[in-house]
Order: sequence, then structure tokens, then C-alpha cells
Amino acid sequence: MRQEFTQEIKDLVHDIMEEMHTALIGRVVAFDTDKCEVDVQPIGRIKTNSGYIDYPTLYRVPVFFMQGGGAAITYPVKNGDNCLLLFSEQTLEAWRNDTASTTDLKHDLNNAIALVGMSRIPSRSVKEATERDAVIIDRNGMKIIVNPSGVDIVGNVTVNGNLTVSGALIGGSHAH
Repeated sequence: MRQEFTQEIKDLVHDIMEEMHTALIGRVVAFDTDKCEVDVQPIGRIKTNSGYIDYPTLYRVPVFFMQGGGAAITYPVKNGDNCLLLFSEQTLEAWRNDTASTTDLKHDLNNAIALVGMSRIPSRSVKEATERDAVIIDRNGMKIIVNPSGVDIVGNVTVNGNLTVSGALIGGSHAH
């Protein structure tokens, strides 16, 4: 009797956990720049009683960009980009509408948030950033490198607006 009860509890917990989602890897299939939302195809399959099926495409998934206080770090989001999908404890509709949550959809597929940038292969600047103890913004070889000794810029620079220099201008060649 006790063993049957224990097995029932284990089965119940297993069934509950099967419906709970925490994080998945996905692939962007569309990006709405006006709403900052992606449609994402999660990678992997769901086990059902009759076998395995693909996860459904998730629509209107908000994209996480680091931003706050009037500042933002953004980058292009393209179809085919990988992302990490996190699943909120509360419905995102409450957040979108600035209201209290009216459902108990915890960790549901409908409550995904996309962190675009997951990659099996790190960008070429990861090793350089680690070796130089630097923050590197790299776009096809054009770089801004912030390291303990200063800021290095690799590539052409265009300044729109005033340029104020406090200190000496050192070195370089002049274009004629």
C-alpha cells in the first residue's frame, strides 16, 4: 500500500513536470522590429503518449535587449538566429497590458521570452575579449574594444556632431 502511494506521487510529479517549461533553444523564423517580438521555432521534440512531435512555433515572443535608463545595447535580429527561450512564471499578457495576472499559466510555452544570441560556436571575439580582459563589440572585423588601458577602435569612424578632445592627438597618418 505504501509503495503504491509513493508511486502515485512520483507519477503525479512526473506528469506535472512534463507540462512545465523552463528554457529551450529556439530559432527565429520572423522578427517584428516595431514590436520587438519574434516568432520562434523551438528546437527539439515533445514526448506524447503516441510518440514525439515537434514543438509548435511560438508567436509574439518578446526579445530581450539590455536597456534601461534611456540607454540600450541592440543588434540585428535575423531569421535563422538562435535564441534561448525562457518561460515566465506569470502570463506575459499581464506585463504587456500592465495589469495583474488573471491566469495560472506558470512556465507555459505561451509565456516565452527570447534572448537572441545563443550559439554552438562562439564569436571570434570571445577568446580575444578573455585574453585582453576587454569588452568587445565586433561587427565583421570592425571593433570597439574597451579594456583596462583604454578604448581601441578598429575600422573607419564617422562622427556626426561635435568632437571634443581633452588631451593630445598622437600619431596616425593623414589622408590627402
